[in-house]
Amino acid sequence: MKKLAMTLVAIMCATLVLAPLAAVAAQSADKPFKIAMLPRVRGENYFDACKTGADEAVEELKAKGIAVEFVYDGPPQDQATNQMQVNIIEGWVAQGFDAIIVSPMDAEALAPTLTRAREAGVFVIAFDADAAEGSRDLFVNQATADAVGRGLLTAVADSLRPKGYGPDHIANLSVIGCATFDVNGMAWLASIKEHLKTDEFSWIVIQDESKDISFLAAADFALIQQEAAATIGRLGPNSDQIQAVIAVNSFSAAALGAAYNTVAVRPDASAVTLTGLATPSGLAPYILDEAHPMDRGVLWNVVDLGYLSLMTAYQLLSGEITVDSSSITTSRLGTREIINTEVLLGDALIFDATNVETFDY
Repeated sequence: MKKLAMTLVAIMCATLVLAPLAAVAAQSADKPFKIAMLPRVRGENYFDACKTGADEAVEELKAKGIAVEFVYDGPPQDQATNQMQVNIIEGWVAQGFDAIIVSPMDAEALAPTLTRAREAGVFVIAFDADAAEGSRDLFVNQATADAVGRGLLTAVADSLRPKGYGPDHIANLSVIGCATFDVNGMAWLASIKEHLKTDEFSWIVIQDESKDISFLAAADFALIQQEAAATIGRLGPNSDQIQAVIAVNSFSAAALGAAYNTVAVRPDASAVTLTGLATPSGLAPYILDEAHPMDRGVLWNVVDLGYLSLMTAYQLLSGEITVDSSSITTSRLGTREIINTEVLLGDALIFDATNVETFDY
């Protein structure tokens, strides 16, 4: 009798544990979870890789019998404006989507639209770039600002040392691609400036912030190209020139690499270095060119970022996590911390000629 009672208790406990999962499966079979992802631009390899990861998450859920209706859309590069993002989000809210995953073009300008979406019962998850305070539920952060800033300066320092720079030979630094409306970009810039104060990087110097940090008022790709070309024109070995450039977004990093190849007179690659945040495939042609000064890039696993973003949206909808949770667990990535409503993917990644071709994004 005692064994029988214990068995019945075990069955009841197992039933209680499995009940929420069964309820989720039943609910999703009757009405699929509707999740949408909005990048800053459509048709760019960084965000295409995010979509790949999100698609893989959807397939994983479907294999478990969980139905998800997933839509990916965004403005093309020549129409990448806040208003385009507003229009797309408003359309999704009207269509009854349950969750929207968004990389805001302009965090403050998009905030009223995201707030209205949340008031309509839609979960809002920011990814890649954070949304304004109070306008989203969670932010899937690809890496902490401190890790990104340190990674970018490490890439610069590792490239400059073999070229003769160090504590006894100062290198001047320029940072391009900073957008005042980009919450992440401004945080990365702040991190770079803090790390420059440390003994490790004190020999890398921003001489004049008014000239050596460029701010963009809009996501204007023609302007980004002009900015990159002008910066290349300032490169050189002299004390009144720039020896290192960091681009804090993928558009500026790619433009920087291309601008070096198109200028009439190329600065000596043995005396300068370029780096930035971009996908390995986006920078590979420059990194693999021994005559090009861009020999390193910095990023994170972009496919995993898309995967984790989709899983975060799903687990919010299913009740497996809440905005107050301290962690999220997935079969692919294991457990990731959630700190102050930020889901942390991991550390920054530095890639160079030895490993850039191993990445497929």
